[in-house]
Amino acid sequence: MSDKYAVPNKLPGKTVSVLKHRKRRIQQDKSVLEQKRTERIKRLKKAKTHHKFRRAESFVMGYLKAERTSKRIRQTILRTNVTEQSAKAAADTNHKLLLVMRHAGKKIFDKTTSEIFKTLRMGQRHNAVFLENNKENQLLLRVIEPYVVYGFPTLSTIRELLFKKGFASIDGKKTAIQSNTMVEEQLGDKGVICLEDIIHEIYTVGPNFAAVNEFLCAFMLSSPRDGWKKKVSVSFKRGGEYGDRGTGINELIARCL
Repeated sequence: MSDKYAVPNKLPGKTVSVLKHRKRRIQQDKSVLEQKRTERIKRLKKAKTHHKFRRAESFVMGYLKAERTSKRIRQTILRTNVTEQSAKAAADTNHKLLLVMRHAGKKIFDKTTSEIFKTLRMGQRHNAVFLENNKENQLLLRVIEPYVVYGFPTLSTIRELLFKKGFASIDGKKTAIQSNTMVEEQLGDKGVICLEDIIHEIYTVGPNFAAVNEFLCAFMLSSPRDGWKKKVSVSFKRGGEYGDRGTGINELIARCL
């Protein structure tokens, strides 16, 4: 038999270190991730600094929309009975809690509407928050009504929102609620030590409702499954989508989760 096909009976002279190869692969993976992160940051910075060309018509349309919204708000506020109607709407219902979701207004040109959304912590579309059903909030909802849907949530809706979309604001950062310990650390002095206490405080609009609501971030929902069934630009009372839905808000939120 030829020596060409003979099997050597000695081990290789060069020592192969498994740990050394593993360490090198880990370093390579870290370098690739760091490079991708750096490139992504550069792309985002470039996109922010780059100004897209805008036609003059777009500025005119923005101005007209702002004027139209301001006129509607002035007419709403200048009505002699708008405050009385807001107080009556809050007093006539037994429900103390409102669930409000912003469904429209990707770009809002009116300053008053933008400030109200900022105050209510609904800076983006599909943001949802809990509000106390009182005269002040009813008046605000009348002003921003074409952009929002609202109604009276059930206990199961509140529970689903918190378990599926619930985030907390801790030191100014949006943090997932991972344990009851986190709740106790932030709200323990208010007697709220677990997620069930948060649900009870929101549903009953208890004495610590404001603190609990501030602890929670605005819920970020999705578009409704199967889309909007009716015209979004028409109020719910007239057969459209926006405005007061009463208990019908629960069916809509279920499609948005």
